This record gives sequence, structure tokens and C-alpha cells, in this order.
Amino acid sequence: MLGLQVLASPLDNTPNDPTVPRCFESQEVKQVECADALSKIIYDKDILNKLEKRVSAASGSCLIKIYIQNQAVVTKQQITDTVSKILAACKSGHVHIKDNEGVDVVVSQRLGTQSPYYPDFPLEKPFCFPDSKVSKQDCLEAYNQFPVDGQGQLINPDTKSLAYQFHLRVNSCRINIYTTDGTNVLVKKQDALAIVNNMINTCDSQEGAVIIKGAEGPNGRVTIMTGK
Repeated sequence: MLGLQVLASPLDNTPNDPTVPRCFESQEVKQVECADALSKIIYDKDILNKLEKRVSAASGSCLIKIYIQNQAVVTKQQITDTVSKILAACKSGHVHIKDNEGVDVVVSQRLGTQSPYYPDFPLEKPFCFPDSKVSKQDCLEAYNQFPVDGQGQLINPDTKSLAYQFHLRVNSCRINIYTTDGTNVLVKKQDALAIVNNMINTCDSQEGAVIIKGAEGPNGRVTIMTGK
């Protein structure tokens, strides 16, 4: 199965000041595509949702990721200005927001768009990982065994509470469920059943993934993934 996506090549310049852009010299993005990616980020009165720990957006070859610590208040203007700052100094790169150093902004190049790890991968479309093997029946049963709360929403099997990530294993198959933005999963098990079963049946004995709506944060999505 594919591992976590590597977002950028090793840094080619390393200034000590984290508010000075660090460049990825081997990667080049197009400013017009980055502007389009920025336009896809959802704000509430020009402020990112304080529950979100990670926000990502993409267009063409431009991938923008924002990492937020300690529920920092992050404005649309800060994000826009910081991306412009990176692209004025670099082909691509990353930097901490000045006067808001708990926030890291990364602008990197992506190759292709057909990966469930990208923020614009189509919703509800099964993605199967090559060169992997699981039992389809074990995966179907694993999803069926996930507990729910009083509203029918999926919950962490260990804590019996809402969470941003959790998993459940049946024999050879482990199902991982998580949000892309670090907010709680708010998915009714029955509502996602047909989508998950379609992914498992489509991938058959291969590991797979499907992306659906249902993150607590406005920029997040929910990933449901089968694996060993």
C-alpha cells in the first residue's frame, strides 16, 4: 500500500529564521494555479475554522498545505500574503507565518492528480492500491462492526466517542477512518455503507480507499481506507 505522501523534496536552502521562506529548488509551481488553489479554501468571515489542524488545497500542479498549532487564529489575508511571500522568493517552498509562528504554510509541486491523498480527489470514487492483498469479506465485516453513537454516527471503537481518526480490524483487514483536517469524523455509518461496500467490492482483494464528506471542519474530508 502507498505510504503517506511525500510533499516536498529536501530543502535546498536553510535559513535560521522560520519566517524566511525555505525553498524547494527542484520544484516549480505556477502562480496562477496557486491562486486558484487559494480560492478553494473555505473561511468563516475570512478566518479559518479554529478546530482545523491541517488545511490543504490544490489546482493543477500547485499543492498548498497549512499546518496549524494550538487553535491559532489564521486569517485569509495571512494565508494569501504568506503564499505570495513564498512565491516571490522561491519556485516553491515553505515558511512560518510572521507574527503567527504556530502556522506553517507549504507550497509544493504535485505530479498528477490521481491520488486519494490530494484534496481534490473525487468524492466517493474508489481508489485501489496495486500490489496489495486483503480479504474482501474481512473488510466488509470490519466496517459492519464499527460502533455508532445515539445519532448513528461512527465512533472510536476504543473510547466510544467521536474522534478525528480510529480503526477496527477483523482478521486480515484493518479499516482506518480519519479526517484530512484533524477535526472529528461526523459520518453516519448507514449513510456511508453503500459507498464503502462499493469501494471494497471494486478493489476486491486489493487494499483501497474512498473519500467522502463528513469532517467537522469545512475544509476537511473523511478518508476510509482498507489495509493490513
